[in-house]
Amino acid sequence: MSHLDDISDGSDDALEPNTLDDEDEWKDVEPDDLAPSFVSFGGSTRFPTIERFLEDGKKNYGVDLIEIQRQNNLDTFGMIKLINFVRVHVSQGLFRPDTSPEKFLEGNDYLKPVLDDDALLYSIDDIFDLCKGNPNVHRPDGLNETPLAEEDFEDLKQKCDQLREQVAYYRSALQTTYLEKMDLQEQNIVEKSETQSDGETNSRSTKEKDDSHYFTSYAYNEIHEIMLQDKVRTDAYRDFIYDNKNLFAGKVVLDVGCGTGILSLFCAKAGAAKVIAVDNSSIIDKAREIVFENGFGDTIQCLRGKIEEVALPVKKVDVIVSEWMGYCLLYEAMLDSVIWARDRYLAPGGLMVPSHATLRLSLFADDDYITDKFAFWNSVYGFKMSCMQEKAYDDIIIRTVRPNAVPSRSETFLELPLHTVKQDDLTVRGACFGLTAERETDDLHGFVIHFDIFFTRDHTETLSAAKVGFTTSPLAAETHWQQALALIDSSKSRAPSLKTGDQVHGQIALRKGSTNFRELEIDIEWKLISADEDGSSSKIMQQTWQMR
Repeated sequence: MSHLDDISDGSDDALEPNTLDDEDEWKDVEPDDLAPSFVSFGGSTRFPTIERFLEDGKKNYGVDLIEIQRQNNLDTFGMIKLINFVRVHVSQGLFRPDTSPEKFLEGNDYLKPVLDDDALLYSIDDIFDLCKGNPNVHRPDGLNETPLAEEDFEDLKQKCDQLREQVAYYRSALQTTYLEKMDLQEQNIVEKSETQSDGETNSRSTKEKDDSHYFTSYAYNEIHEIMLQDKVRTDAYRDFIYDNKNLFAGKVVLDVGCGTGILSLFCAKAGAAKVIAVDNSSIIDKAREIVFENGFGDTIQCLRGKIEEVALPVKKVDVIVSEWMGYCLLYEAMLDSVIWARDRYLAPGGLMVPSHATLRLSLFADDDYITDKFAFWNSVYGFKMSCMQEKAYDDIIIRTVRPNAVPSRSETFLELPLHTVKQDDLTVRGACFGLTAERETDDLHGFVIHFDIFFTRDHTETLSAAKVGFTTSPLAAETHWQQALALIDSSKSRAPSLKTGDQVHGQIALRKGSTNFRELEIDIEWKLISADEDGSSSKIMQQTWQMR
């Protein structure tokens, strides 16, 4: 069953954000004395009703919004462009602008509101009501039109009903922008009032700044170009969606962290009845243009904001699709938001795409890489720069690992079933592993971490029945995630050599960063068990890495 019936008709109740649960809390945000009023095109007069505004527009500016809509069959976005076009030209001194459709419909320049919180843009559905030709609707000039023919009235009514949904989208977008401004103002007040004691940095302020930087990093084209050109990643999503169109046809889909909207476009093309694309980066503006450029404006609704804060126009969705994976799978902590969205919006029996993920560990040995990375600093144009090697082993390195640098098979140390996983499950607390060397190496230089992604057709399917969507293994085709490399600190202990059959046993722990929740900290404790008959083992070694 689709949840398309839950889509908001643009009423204030449907647009109420999750953080505001009753009318009393709304009063704190917008006092009663700031009731909406309609600002004239000239900006000098406010009208309490839309009828009086329309009358003023005809009388003083020669702009009859109702007649222009009827003559040109303008949709919601056409009306938005018309209103902003008139406001711009009147403000420039052209008090009776030429409202021929070719003057304002071309491009998207007039989609941007001229006035902050323009009440007229919130009331376009009221204008459409007046356009229906209903004889019971009061005309602003005091006249009532002759009723339309029944077939014309029904056709216009159907079009207006479709436009109501677009109005709901625009209202939601404007409201999201308003709430973002309110949140920013509140944050600025808090930051100004907070003080630091005993030299300690306020953790909340630090976290908010890091969070802001995270979303800003996705505002630029380059990162999206890299992801879209990753054929392993993008093809996997496309193929699953197109090969299983029955899972999407007629359904309501939520795309969390939509970026350019490519997954939303896949779902819409597969027959989804409604796709809600959410992103807190300014890339959402480009996504919206892409959606309309490809003719999916009636299906895909783009909203800017954090999924935890944005007001969705539906109560439940049938499918949640998201490309949430970061380096080492969990870097950037986007999965937390996807889990929140699942618990809040996914209908019983709904589908998560992808459905499962695993993190895997293997051994790393590459003499050439180690020589190039560390010996380089011993002679840089004849000068020693050994200090540059300090803390060189403290950070996880993201790079493409050569297949012949992995002397063992990989082993899973974390499984994530996306339909049921909880946020607490994203912390690994000492998962045991046992890796066997399949060839001899002079030195064990570290560990390689990669992840696999799976898709299922049903929320009840287990990992064993799931289809591998793609892998980031060093033995497979390269992806933009590459692999995460944890190098053993040879300055503290000499890297052991490995013979075929030697085993490395240990435990791995993984958690969010202590100073930034989008970062990772990884602990590995291990020992070498010889393949010789005596089965001797080395001392236990331990190291911690940061992923920043």
